[in-house]
Amino acid sequence: MASSTYTIGTRGSPLALWQAQFVQWLLQEQWPEDHFNIISIQTQGDNLDLSISEEGGKGLYVKEIEEALRDGRIDVAVHSMKDFPVKPAEGCVLAACAERGEVRDVLVSQHKIPLHKFTAKMKIGTSSLRRRALLLSQNCQAEIVNIRGNVDSRVRKAKEGEVDGVIVAAAGLLRLGLENEITEYFDSKLFIPAPGQGAIAVECREIDEDLRLKLRRIHHDESAQGVSAERAFLGALGGNCTLPLGAWCEIEQFQMRLHAFLSDEKAEQVMMDRAIAPIGYGEKLGLDLAERFLTYGAKGILTKLGKSR
Repeated sequence: MASSTYTIGTRGSPLALWQAQFVQWLLQEQWPEDHFNIISIQTQGDNLDLSISEEGGKGLYVKEIEEALRDGRIDVAVHSMKDFPVKPAEGCVLAACAERGEVRDVLVSQHKIPLHKFTAKMKIGTSSLRRRALLLSQNCQAEIVNIRGNVDSRVRKAKEGEVDGVIVAAAGLLRLGLENEITEYFDSKLFIPAPGQGAIAVECREIDEDLRLKLRRIHHDESAQGVSAERAFLGALGGNCTLPLGAWCEIEQFQMRLHAFLSDEKAEQVMMDRAIAPIGYGEKLGLDLAERFLTYGAKGILTKLGKSR
């Protein structure tokens, strides 16, 4: 059989390159006769002067990569699932969800100080409206400051004392071999992760049917089931990745349990609930829970968020 060569596109951060190399390894294992090369692409989201929440959401991490996919410069795009918009660009398709890693958020702090010992004189860094709202809702005493950058640079800011601690996704630290920096893991049923956190999205052109079949070989169905519930919930509430919103679906013994959270930016109004469905009904589970949220007050929160932007 003749071999084929494919180009994988990703952001240039250490974590993004790790994810692309992981997908490359999975594909090479399944299709040893083919060649999979990686190139990095600069995105708007890599501009640290931009505010992600004000400039259009985490789609800023994806736009240029999807443009490269659509015009043929790359054949496969690899993204962090939590950065991937609910709707791919026209002509593109989410072809696979690689097996999910750790979903929880973690604290990295100077001197390994846990969150409950943070005082009002201390600073904790995050650029995420979700993490900010969760900290406020759980009566965090520290000053919450905006901090951006790649995972390793945010950890460095905590270690060097620019802030006393940072909240980041555990998956990024574990993938980069920085697990020893973790001070504490947060309970994902209380500190609810972002939709898709810990999962890797693999995208290609819709018309590339042969490639779509190849990518299907690295698709992890259970991970995709959970992610589909979380993304359906997000999509039904507006699809904006920057909302103070969390959704995490745990799967156990053929049952899916979706935990979700929505808040205004100051955590003055907080909604938290969960719903259960049999495995295989991920999208319906997300839509049903979103409908419950909308029935019991989410419309008011979303209106308030829209007016505050």
